[in-house]
Amino acid sequence: MSDNKKDAVDNFIDFILSDDSPVGPEDEASIQMFNNAIDSAKTKLAKARLERARAGAFSSNMSSGVSKLDVERAKRRYERAKTGDSTAGLTLAARFGDGSMDGDLEAILEDLAELEDEDKNDEEN
Repeated sequence: MSDNKKDAVDNFIDFILSDDSPVGPEDEASIQMFNNAIDSAKTKLAKARLERARAGAFSSNMSSGVSKLDVERAKRRYERAKTGDSTAGLTLAARFGDGSMDGDLEAILEDLAELEDEDKNDEEN
C-alpha cells in the first residue's frame, strides 16, 4: 500500500473512532454507502490479484531456456509433419495462443524444442 493510501486509511479510522455517538436509523444510508465502498474495494483488489496471477502464469509459460538451434530443429520437424511426413512422429493439435498464427507457431516450436530436449535428457539418464 502506498504511503498516501495508508495515510488516508489511518485518517479514516481516526475519524470513525473520534465520534463515539451511537449509530441510529438515520445513519443507515451512510453505513450502506460505506459497505458499498468496502465491497467495491474488495472487488478491485480481487481483480488486481487475478491480473497479476494471469500475468505471472503467462510469463512463466512464455519463458524458455530453449536454444535457437533447438527451435530451428523443431521448426524443421514441424515442417515435415505439416507436409504429412509420418516419420516426423508428431500429431498437431489446435492451441490456445495469443490469437496470431505467428504466436501459435512460435509457441508450437518452443514446445517441440522443449520436448526434444526432455527426450534427449531422458536418453542420457
